[in-house]
Amino acid sequence: MSNSAELSALKSKISELALASMAQDRIPGLSIGVVRGDSLAGHYSFGTQTLGEDKPTTPQTISRIASITKTFTGTAILQLRDLGQLELDDPLLVHMPDFTIAHALRGTLEGVTLRRLMTHYSGLRTEHPLTDWNAPSFPTSEELLDGLAEIDVVIPQDSQWKYSNLAVGLLGQVIEQISGVPYEQYIYEEITGPLGLTNTRFELDDSQAELKSTGYSHPLPGEDELRLAPYASLRGISAAGQLHSNVEDLAKWMSFQFTSGRETHSSKVLSSESLAEMHRPVYMSSDWSNGQALSWRMNRRDDLVMHNHGGGIQGYASNFVFSVEAQTGVIVLANIWPAPTPYVLAEDIAELVIRELGPVPEPNETNLVTVAEQDASAYLGRYRAEPGAYVDVIFGDNGFGLGAPRKGDYTLHGPAGLASDPAVTDSNAFRTVGGRGAGELAEFSMNEQGKAEWFRLGGFLYKRVD
Repeated sequence: MSNSAELSALKSKISELALASMAQDRIPGLSIGVVRGDSLAGHYSFGTQTLGEDKPTTPQTISRIASITKTFTGTAILQLRDLGQLELDDPLLVHMPDFTIAHALRGTLEGVTLRRLMTHYSGLRTEHPLTDWNAPSFPTSEELLDGLAEIDVVIPQDSQWKYSNLAVGLLGQVIEQISGVPYEQYIYEEITGPLGLTNTRFELDDSQAELKSTGYSHPLPGEDELRLAPYASLRGISAAGQLHSNVEDLAKWMSFQFTSGRETHSSKVLSSESLAEMHRPVYMSSDWSNGQALSWRMNRRDDLVMHNHGGGIQGYASNFVFSVEAQTGVIVLANIWPAPTPYVLAEDIAELVIRELGPVPEPNETNLVTVAEQDASAYLGRYRAEPGAYVDVIFGDNGFGLGAPRKGDYTLHGPAGLASDPAVTDSNAFRTVGGRGAGELAEFSMNEQGKAEWFRLGGFLYKRVD
């Protein structure tokens, strides 16, 4: 059954959640995308792009995505790290000597590292002194650097999370200085361009502006009418929240996240290993209910851990939530701000889909060759390694491999699969798939009758005992 067909059974529940969110926050229009694996499995439109018009949102409807921009900035920093241009634990001072004019009230300026800037543990104030969200007004790149003399730094002694748009704005300046091109140009050339995110832009051209939904602000006290939201470019802190995008493009950005850690990974934007590094927690809350990865937040709902990043800016609220393990995620774009419910809504829908439909299997892209049952027969049996670890070599429902431990067994390597690797010349050696020995060779020794007597794996010698 296709992803879209599976989702159809959940449409009424998704609608119920979305309509409740709209009512609570007076949201004129919602654009919601559900991503499963490498495709946008479903799009759900509620309300209108513009009040007074019958204009439902589409996957192409553009919104400002605000702080979701930070995930693109973090990706750029990892790219430059992989090129040897920086290290994540470099002090900001290494790449921005002007930072010496800031004041360290607790800790030292050297303690403000790129990793801390990416994870909101730098101790920097939330905004640049010239940032005025009421006006709104934002510093230019030149003013950003000139204003560092007014910056107080309080390095947290207890790993205190402190959200900072200023910190990520400074990362944008680091990207400019190292790459030699403007931050926006770098993102276009190295990230959005290669991934085909054609409508993910810092500023929109005329044709893209036609796709943009109208953003609204809540009524003033004593009034009832929603107001048109003001627009302002973030200028020098664009890296913290200037991007526009839509469900169509963000679905591609999400599917890219799902390639985290895969053995085969077609994107040249970031290696699967570096992408997996971005998704690993750097800091965890004391109760393990949430954490901070590199540019991503993490929330736990019982046994389900989801990465996320939301965004809020005049006229627009957004959230981007996904589970790498389930290869499933949800995008929510709303055309009003402030609006707290879209952040919870995205997680609610993602959990609903994952619980009801289960995970999407990762594409099976491998050079390994499945071992046929008749070819596996000579290796099947029970084996023991000193000082008392047992494992069964089996051919079961999942094919050739190491079985799950029997009751009372102490096991080191099962369960796991075994497969032939064309790059290995020894026909009695098999690549381990999964488990503790993943990627290592299980090397069997055969007797004169052509039956396995023992095998080595991960430093252990397993001798046949059956």
